[in-house]
Amino acid sequence: MKTKVLTVLATLATVIAATMATSACWWYFYQPEEPASLKDR
Repeated sequence: MKTKVLTVLATLATVIAATMATSACWWYFYQPEEPASLKDR
């Protein structure tokens, strides 16, 4: 029983970590404006 609980927790932690790592922003289409100091001249 303990092994199954730990397996479920590990699976959930992996899914949450993968979701957070692949999403740069909560709003999918949001892209902030590039600062003037980073623009190529």
